[in-house]
Amino acid sequence: MRFQLLAARLALAALVLAALMAGAAVAGVRLKLMPFASGLALMTPAVAMAVIALICALAWLARALKRNEGSGRRAGLIALLGSLALLWPPLHTLYGGLTSPPLHDVATDPEDPPQFVALAKLRRPGMNPVAFDATRRITFRGETGTTAYILHEYYPQLTKPVALIMTPNKMFWRSFEAAKRMGWTIVDSSEQQGRIEATSASFWFGQLSDIAIRIERAGALGARLDVRAASETGDKDFGRNLALLKDYFRELNRR
Repeated sequence: MRFQLLAARLALAALVLAALMAGAAVAGVRLKLMPFASGLALMTPAVAMAVIALICALAWLARALKRNEGSGRRAGLIALLGSLALLWPPLHTLYGGLTSPPLHDVATDPEDPPQFVALAKLRRPGMNPVAFDATRRITFRGETGTTAYILHEYYPQLTKPVALIMTPNKMFWRSFEAAKRMGWTIVDSSEQQGRIEATSASFWFGQLSDIAIRIERAGALGARLDVRAASETGDKDFGRNLALLKDYFRELNRR
């Protein structure tokens, strides 16, 4: 019984420390008290403490089931459920990074991506450049190639041109409304130029991705849509910008 109670209390203590560190990391980045890189660095010990909490909680659970005795039940259950909840976001992000190419700037047309106009003026020193580097060489799934090649080879559903039989103006407003439904912040738009620029903030750290949507005439009766999403900072996005493009096209096709 003493071991069981000790495991539950240790699990709860580790969970509290993990939550405090994770909360400090998120709040520090959100409040601009520390850069994103420092927030990620602080998340490392937070995740380690959450893992310790989970191990201790599992030890408590195994002992409780074996002895059929509920000593330390409240602390053990809180630690077990809390550590699982705390570990889910970083593990999900890590999974996204492992299963996505190491990019921070993606476009449906890598050879001629939509350009930032209004958002380019908001980029500050130290942020990522606004120019899309289609020739940058990266390694993904054991294959090395240019950014353009990797996007075409592994994400053909995104790099295939989206052309519909409708006027560019109709496509513009359909695209504009889809961007609003996504919860993106519309920064600038021009129906005449067929251009929409928006930003999307990540849930936890509030990291911004700049988004450019371009609508062009395609033939006599159609319109073509291209989208680009680029992180303002950082050289990897853990698959977030690709996910933004996929989610946007799903939203666009709903209506």
